[in-house]
Amino acid sequence: MINANLNPELVSETRAERFTHVDTMKAIGIVLVVVGHSPGLNPFIKHVIYSFHMPLFFFISGLLLTEIKLALSYRAYFFALWKGLAVPYLFFFVLSYLYWLPTHDMAASAAKYVGVSWQESLMGVLVGNGDALFVNVVLWFFTCLFATSLIFFAARKYFSAAFLLVALNGLGFIFTLLYDRSWPRLPWGLDNAVVAIAFYSTGYFFRGYQKATLDSVSNTGAGVLAFLMLAAVAFLANINGDVDLNTLRFGSHRALFFLSAYLGIFALLYFSIVLPAMRVFRWLSQNTIIIFPTHLLMFSVFTGISVVVFGFPRDFKESSFIWTLLFPAAALLSSYPASVFIRRFFPFVIGKGRTYHALPKDIHSIEFGNLPGTR
Repeated sequence: MINANLNPELVSETRAERFTHVDTMKAIGIVLVVVGHSPGLNPFIKHVIYSFHMPLFFFISGLLLTEIKLALSYRAYFFALWKGLAVPYLFFFVLSYLYWLPTHDMAASAAKYVGVSWQESLMGVLVGNGDALFVNVVLWFFTCLFATSLIFFAARKYFSAAFLLVALNGLGFIFTLLYDRSWPRLPWGLDNAVVAIAFYSTGYFFRGYQKATLDSVSNTGAGVLAFLMLAAVAFLANINGDVDLNTLRFGSHRALFFLSAYLGIFALLYFSIVLPAMRVFRWLSQNTIIIFPTHLLMFSVFTGISVVVFGFPRDFKESSFIWTLLFPAAALLSSYPASVFIRRFFPFVIGKGRTYHALPKDIHSIEFGNLPGTR
């Protein structure tokens, strides 16, 4: 049952206050994800993108976590997460697996899969971390966000937002300093979640201050702050090097990981304040749940067509910077028919279809972890 004493300011937020800049952040974020996977991407640009793009999505997830959702029972919240994260995770895993089976030995990376049985690849859905999900590695985010959301939900029942902000960021920072890549990976992104939940808790804490932030800064001021922060991110990324939250790589100077991530997140926040609301941003924001798990499949399809139909060499993607631009552009354009198809024939993937009267209407917005999916 929903608590009648909820903060009325949180409950009565207008869509403009709550969603305009967040939609822009999500839209730019998903473009960065697609570009970050583009073949032949300049290493420096990749380092800049990876230094904050996945922490950004966990931050936004926490930012969109409402008090109404936190007032749910454990059972109701678990069901909402199952519907919003586990169902699309399973759907896109099956789709990826059925594509991977007949095509994996034709890929440029076919040598990696020599001796890998169909059973081993299928078991990845149960393990649910990036190492096991090689049929579509980006699916790690679904399981990690599921674990992160559930853990934070339970912790928030007992601790204040301020305490969780400090404790979880402290825990995540210590983990990044001590983590050894020889440690065994945990299932369903539980090891990633130790770090991800820090950004999630910060997003949730910042939720109460975002309106004041929007009101206190002019467009010019926001633009200057965004530029300065992004310049700092580029400087730090050049120093820290290779970062990847999925594989738990935190760079050559691990103490810089959290600093770079937060500078990147707030640079994008201020940049999103400057930009006007646009339909393309809204569309990208609403369809992130589709773009995120399908863009690598589209990359593979484009490569297969180029090699099999047009006779390109398997490593053609590395031959010219033009492919670095064309692949993400083609994947984003292809996401439109993919979105139309999924919304028409598989609406349950994005939380549409049957209405579950046992849950408040608002809870159906917990799609893709309160964030990158649709609302």
